[in-house]
Amino acid sequence: MSTQRPDRQSKGSATRQRIVAEARRTLVADGYDALVLRTISERLDITLGNLQYYFRTRDDLLLEVIRYEARSDLDVIRGIAEQDQPGIDVLQHLVRTLVSKWRSDSGVVFTTLMFLSLHRQTFASAYREVYSEFYDVLERAIEHAQPGHDPATYQRRARLLTALIDGAAMQTHTGPQSQYVESVIDAALRIALAK
Repeated sequence: MSTQRPDRQSKGSATRQRIVAEARRTLVADGYDALVLRTISERLDITLGNLQYYFRTRDDLLLEVIRYEARSDLDVIRGIAEQDQPGIDVLQHLVRTLVSKWRSDSGVVFTTLMFLSLHRQTFASAYREVYSEFYDVLERAIEHAQPGHDPATYQRRARLLTALIDGAAMQTHTGPQSQYVESVIDAALRIALAK
């Protein structure tokens, strides 16, 4: 009788994913200060050394959590942007989705990135990398909704749109959620579709 051992690479990938998922959960539920490698390793019932094989430092792990979150959100918004719908509908769906995501768990991850990017070059680089991908998707969506402008106009509008959405995510005392989200979407569309 022959038993096959799981492929080492698959097992390593699964362990890495478990670590990132637990780190994300910890960051979202308990905050940045609670993101401690020893605590993560204990929760996953692995040795600290094993965790550090995958992520040597807390920064390494946090950067992977941020990149994971960005990939996840980008997959969602790219899927929306590629829909065969009128440009205004696509843009409205994009804004609604980003506001919703960034007012929940994704917002915690990206707010942490913004905070750390103010003082640490590694996180500032990650911030530029992540946000440039969001800008690209938004620029194309704005152009699809309102063609005929120069690239600088789409760049500026995508950045303003992102600033509005980032700021909207930070506002917690806004009254009824649905009214607030609708007002953010209206403002975002006015920015994106200005003449």
